[in-house]
Amino acid sequence: MHSTNEPGGIWDRQAGQAAVETAIIVPMMVFIVLGIIQLGMVHHARLMTEYAVYRAVRSGIVNHGDCTLMERSALAGLLPTLAPLSGSDGMGSRIDKLDQAMRFHSRYTTRLLTTRNNFYSAGPLPLLRVEVVNPRRSDLDELFGTYGAHMEEREIDYDDTRDERVVEANLLSVRLTYFYELRIPFANWQLHSFYMGREYLDQLKGYPFANQRVQGGSATQYLLDRGAERDQDHARIARVARGSPGKYVIPLVATWSMRMQSNLLNNDQHGPGRCAVDG
Repeated sequence: MHSTNEPGGIWDRQAGQAAVETAIIVPMMVFIVLGIIQLGMVHHARLMTEYAVYRAVRSGIVNHGDCTLMERSALAGLLPTLAPLSGSDGMGSRIDKLDQAMRFHSRYTTRLLTTRNNFYSAGPLPLLRVEVVNPRRSDLDELFGTYGAHMEEREIDYDDTRDERVVEANLLSVRLTYFYELRIPFANWQLHSFYMGREYLDQLKGYPFANQRVQGGSATQYLLDRGAERDQDHARIARVARGSPGKYVIPLVATWSMRMQSNLLNNDQHGPGRCAVDG
């Protein structure tokens, strides 16, 4: 009969059991803690996306639906959620002072102007996308031809009330898609894979998730591949995750509408034409 202090005794068996339990529980606890932090940051980014699209629309209604100004206004609203840019001046992403916020915004604006649709180069994927969902691009030519004829088809009176069609056209509706980068290590790739393959999570059973094999590959890879099939944006998000280690992006979408307070311009650079979508 073994004593409690001899090798293979009760205490040794209990210590071994405790080590196994710790090995199982600690990763789960780490993921839960980091996941809570990451989910909190995502929720914050979601709220700021709502605020940013409001800012974009507010800028658009008083500036003739100018796409460039709406993009810059949306960017200003997203400042608290943005990551430091490489090669910065050492200030990182601090925006607690006005001059710091202005410099940070300026650096991002410069980056967006040079990489408008290729911010995440492995994608290519933009940082944000401002889309005018009303008025629609397919309607613009006829709208300007009908309701802007007295202005040589260059603009539409924002207070034109001749019929319901022009009244509806003067309601500016904008959709903002913010491709938010998850930034908490470990939690980012886990949550990203859950997001990408959320419709297929019921096919994965048991623990540990990271060690499961599905169709010859990891569970993470399986969820990423299935999510990439959803649409073009998700395919690009998957390419970013594969091509840039540590870059895990999810889209946050918000829409806002306001009545125009300046005339819509028939100009792709300064009107809604460049970012209008077909309906």
